Amino acid sequence: MIQQSSAPAAKTLEPEGDSGTAGAARAIRSADRSAQFAALAFVGVLGAALALFLVFGHGQWFFLDDWDFLANRRAGDLSDLLRPHNEHWSTLPILVYRALWQLFGLRTYVPYQLVAILLHLTAAVLLRQVIRRAGVGPWIATVAASLFALFGAGDQDIVWAFQMAWSAALVLGLTHLVLADHDGPIDVRDWLGLLAGLAGLLCSGVAVTMVVVVGLSALIRRGWRAALFHTAPLGFVYLVWWVAFARSEYTAAEGSAGAVLRFVWNGVSTTFGEIGQLPGVGIVVGVLLAVGLFLAWGGLDRDALRRRAAAPGALLVGSVVFLAIAGVGRAADLGAEMARASRYLHVVAALSLPAIGVAVDALMRRSRAIGSVAVAILLIGIPWNVDLLANYDSRARDMLGTPGFMLAIPRLPLATEVPRPVGPNPELAPEVTVGWLLDGVAAGRVPDPRLISPLTRANVAFRLSFLQARRQAERSSCRTLREPVIRTVTNGQTFQIDGGPIHISPPGNRFIGVTYMPTSGHTFVVVRGPLTVSMSSADSSKGRAVLCG
Repeated sequence: MIQQSSAPAAKTLEPEGDSGTAGAARAIRSADRSAQFAALAFVGVLGAALALFLVFGHGQWFFLDDWDFLANRRAGDLSDLLRPHNEHWSTLPILVYRALWQLFGLRTYVPYQLVAILLHLTAAVLLRQVIRRAGVGPWIATVAASLFALFGAGDQDIVWAFQMAWSAALVLGLTHLVLADHDGPIDVRDWLGLLAGLAGLLCSGVAVTMVVVVGLSALIRRGWRAALFHTAPLGFVYLVWWVAFARSEYTAAEGSAGAVLRFVWNGVSTTFGEIGQLPGVGIVVGVLLAVGLFLAWGGLDRDALRRRAAAPGALLVGSVVFLAIAGVGRAADLGAEMARASRYLHVVAALSLPAIGVAVDALMRRSRAIGSVAVAILLIGIPWNVDLLANYDSRARDMLGTPGFMLAIPRLPLATEVPRPVGPNPELAPEVTVGWLLDGVAAGRVPDPRLISPLTRANVAFRLSFLQARRQAERSSCRTLREPVIRTVTNGQTFQIDGGPIHISPPGNRFIGVTYMPTSGHTFVVVRGPLTVSMSSADSSKGRAVLCG
């Protein structure tokens, strides 16, 4: 009877065991399918973002810093490749620009822009990987990374090609972080990560922050030996470069601690505000971040905490480090409000969103209702950020570049009659000379604008009348320009300029003129005269111009 009673019991237990295993298998398959759909959805977001950036960023053309990489650097000159741009080590972006110049010249801006866009989208992919590694579910990771992929508030780093320098440093730094984020001894992943970190240093100063991030993450997860491995060699290389090539480009920091703190606050608060877009949402994002991280990490044991918190925690700290470094160099000269500039928001968003993703995931696990509200806050910011991108041309109208003017310069017969060093656009393209443009035309890299308006012809002709030089002129009959001065100047006449910027124009014509900064050369020479001109201080906030001669 025992056997009879036990046999049915065995038969009853066997199906229950099979059912439990089958249920677990179905749950795993369902989770896998959900993860796959989330990944596919993210791929769709990336494709849409690529199209949107190309469409809405089509008005951008070569502007200001672009010209340094194009007209002021030679790929075969090592000192040119290592010389900093605004204190940034920029070797790799310079090489990219030189290669694209050889292939496309000024015929189209799209290839240059496409590099920046693809780097931004690559950063979004790497951020999603960091978020997933921190234990965040696939859909929340997709939402957080999608918000970054479509972060229109950071469009300056995305559609202005020059900013590929910042995005490249961000991508290579994130690559370094992903490769270093593992347990165990130093292996091939660490060496590859170190190589990525080195390449990042050759892109921009953003890489300095990323080295700090990787070092802090390695310290938390793997200890001081791994942290030193990933930071000490890069710190040594950067120090050597700084001493050899960049020391003279740096000036003593004049920003007070208060100014730097305001710079950091402006950068963080504005970024959080742009994430949600609606008034007051930035404060909500900050609260959700603090509460969510406490829930996510507060109950973990030491091993789980170091694995899950190392990378997103280090990135979050890195957002403050990045703004503090920038504030030391920029707050004094440009003010704490500069932290609200698009290029800073882009980097701060990248460094903050992994921790925000962790926080939202923790809130969702604790309460579906609260978690849904947190996800909605991230989602609601996406269409508003796309709208910012759609209005890029109107918001960035002062930095879109001037193709009609620049391409017209070498097409006027007058361009061949003035000295080759004449720089016709000292305000927005100080590195570009008539000689460089003429060489570009001869090489087929500077296209014909075909239609040149009469106003453009007159403006180009006027600007080709002067040569700014760094040589010293004789200082005589000096006067501070508190009011405009009308002078008739002759060919070969030389003037010494000092103080603030000086504006030169035909008398009574506000549509034609040129502004010279004395810091770019204290002498300007008339190379096409006689001309009657009006000379005045261009910006009294930078000091009044002083004219000698």
